Amino acid sequence: MIVCVCNAKSDRTAREALACGPHIDTPAALHRAMGCKPQCGRCLPSLAELIAEARADATLAGLMAAAD
Repeated sequence: MIVCVCNAKSDRTAREALACGPHIDTPAALHRAMGCKPQCGRCLPSLAELIAEARADATLAGLMAAAD
């Protein structure tokens, strides 16, 4: 699904950037990791949600690893 129309970036591209950069914590940082800049800003809430999901996944994976 396209999440940033201005830069033609999909959720897959965003998720790949997040997987390679665990330090990414803002939509602007995610844009930089994808090699672009925010334009109109309509994608910022969607990118923030993807960042939150990636953090939650990483936290869950860390907890599961600690439980082993």
